[in-house]
Amino acid sequence: MMLKEQQRTLDPLCSEKRLCLALLALSVFYVLFTIWTAFHVTRWAVIGVDFRAFFASAWIATRFGFARVYDLDVQREVQQALMAPYTTGEVNVIPTPFLPVFICSFTLLLPLGMSGGFILWTLLNIGILAVYLFRLAGGRNRLLPTLAFLSFPLYLNLLLGQANTWLLICVGEFMRAWERDKGFHSGLWLGGLLLKPQTLILLLPVLFLKKKWDILAGFAVATLGAGVISLTLAGPEGLTAWGKLLTRYMGNLTATDPAAMANFRMLGGLLSLLFPSSWAWGVTGGLTVAVAALALWGTLRRQRAGYDSAFLLPLLAATCAVAWHSHLHMAAILIPPMLRQLTIGRFSRSLFVLWVFLPPIAYFLAITGIALLTVLKRPIPPLPGFTYPAIVLLGFHAYLTVRAALK
Repeated sequence: MMLKEQQRTLDPLCSEKRLCLALLALSVFYVLFTIWTAFHVTRWAVIGVDFRAFFASAWIATRFGFARVYDLDVQREVQQALMAPYTTGEVNVIPTPFLPVFICSFTLLLPLGMSGGFILWTLLNIGILAVYLFRLAGGRNRLLPTLAFLSFPLYLNLLLGQANTWLLICVGEFMRAWERDKGFHSGLWLGGLLLKPQTLILLLPVLFLKKKWDILAGFAVATLGAGVISLTLAGPEGLTAWGKLLTRYMGNLTATDPAAMANFRMLGGLLSLLFPSSWAWGVTGGLTVAVAALALWGTLRRQRAGYDSAFLLPLLAATCAVAWHSHLHMAAILIPPMLRQLTIGRFSRSLFVLWVFLPPIAYFLAITGIALLTVLKRPIPPLPGFTYPAIVLLGFHAYLTVRAALK
């Protein structure tokens, strides 16, 4: 009897040890992959590729004005010049679809140069993420924030030099303020999601339908503030150019790279390789509408049952799945509600572990398979390595949406 009690006591510890070993292995994979990429891929073509665009945009803004940031011809010229020391080939131009108010912060990094700026940007992201994730977890469990920190979306955020740390914090503080019944304050934080407006496509309709006027008032103030500052910086011409650039993201802008998106747009592109295009995109459109509608219905039903901010996780999961522009790294916005639900016992830790580990495992298997096929001189599937973890995340997010709606 005593032996059984000891085994029951030790089992969770062994589980924690296995998880720590798995996290160590995942960390080693990230480090080795980053080092390999640094030595085998053109500099700024993968590592820091998005930061390169942010840096170029800040440079353009300080020399030619914020309105020129959204001119792709100017971006091409500047990014080509920045890449001249590293390559003589044509550079894939990465646009910056941020409002001028969000580009301002990158101007502070210009004196450090692109390399120095990227190093500081990465260190700031690592430090802020580490502190904030432990704060979200309440300081009671060190394993949960570590799992979140090593998730594939956050790794890509650091690798590419993305800005999703800001989105993660804004979602977390929006959630925390809502739960403390500080609606206006919550809405102000929600305004931070204007950095990537596609994150709001389902959340704003829910707030309107639930008549959360205090939250919407805070959001309106934040939007007005961001709009006034952006208008002052770029003028009407600049905001018009920003709007036109956003519409180009709806088309086939090369730099958007749909194959690396964890959404139904990626699935439509994949299906179109196997089936007639009209059929593939018809199925994709139907799934998009169905998942969005299910998320809205499930959220409104759960809110009537008094689930506080628990609606946020499935709603943001659906947002990542249905938004037209939703890369793998944007899934970082799910981390605050996921950690919150984990700490109060409303979300399965096993499911969270799978969300963390399966995408990098899929990516590792994909790049290993591609490497072997290359060595064996066999045909390689017309899919980049990032498509495979994107499929995994899309499946997860669709599952979270359906699971929540049917509860």
